[in-house]
Amino acid sequence: MAFLRSTLIVLFLVSGFNQTIGQNTIQVGFWNVENLFDTTNSALTIDDDFTPSGRYAWTETQLFKKFSDLSYVIHNISEVQNLALLGLAEIENFEVLDRLNSEFIKKGYQIIHKESPDERGIDCGLLYDPSVLTLREQHFIPLFLAGNEKTRDIIEAEFSYSRSKNQHSLYVFINHWPSRWGGEQKTDPLRRTAARTLRTRVDQILQNDPDADIIIMGDFNDHPTNESIKTVLRAKPWNPNPYPGDLINTTWDLHMDPKAGTYVYRGVWGTLDQIIISPGLADLKGFSWVLDSTKPFKPDYLIESAGNYKGWPYRMYRGGKYYGGFSDHLPITCQLQYSDN
Repeated sequence: MAFLRSTLIVLFLVSGFNQTIGQNTIQVGFWNVENLFDTTNSALTIDDDFTPSGRYAWTETQLFKKFSDLSYVIHNISEVQNLALLGLAEIENFEVLDRLNSEFIKKGYQIIHKESPDERGIDCGLLYDPSVLTLREQHFIPLFLAGNEKTRDIIEAEFSYSRSKNQHSLYVFINHWPSRWGGEQKTDPLRRTAARTLRTRVDQILQNDPDADIIIMGDFNDHPTNESIKTVLRAKPWNPNPYPGDLINTTWDLHMDPKAGTYVYRGVWGTLDQIIISPGLADLKGFSWVLDSTKPFKPDYLIESAGNYKGWPYRMYRGGKYYGGFSDHLPITCQLQYSDN
């Protein structure tokens, strides 16, 4: 691991230079956008609350504002560094994602999405820039949970760098694991199942190529120190002597900071939204994670400025009341660099 650490220092220096000139450096990220529902009542899902006559009195006016707000944030993120790939959670269906993408974002992104069996009808989605990343394959990994619980599929996508003739692969996984609704301990087995399912697929890729470039993003509904992440998925902090096959949780230090995170629960910041990488993303071959680049996107307008919730994410609903904010989660992003070496 000493070699890996020294390689990362070199990577930081080289990528820092390339960030200055904008050469082969892209930004990727993830955001749980908090209930992006259409206004139509679906007979197949429990979405009644998000209709004009439902609990939240969800109207086209509010949906239009939601689209505008989300696109504003996504454009702001992309202004920092080209946002080539963005995973999303709490998307009701393809139609709302397509409308957000085509009518509001208007950046030429392509969509990866599949209707999941989640009872509320919320799915994961993935937007990518085809001028930067070429899609090679896509898969949707179902989670078979105890008690026939239903949840979101994991998105798997394999990309290559569009601006290179080299077909070096980047494997991307977008997750939204089962929630803690009903209690953390009671629901812990569900997230462990999700972790085992994902780890099985990661092992298949690493068995074929131990240096594979893998990035795992999502709302895991667990923190980096929870067993589902740390032990089952084997996503660990930096370690000078790692066990072969361990993954690197680039959000570990963020979680250790009591004043930082992506989500607030009962006044305490936590890091449910994480970016995890394979050791292959910590070298200078193909795609590489830029050292210390993983950060929440936290402009002032995404944070409550006054009242009882000052300093918390400016969310759309709180206690059943419409606040008109953005989301209860902050986006999280990092930078990747590409090299033909």
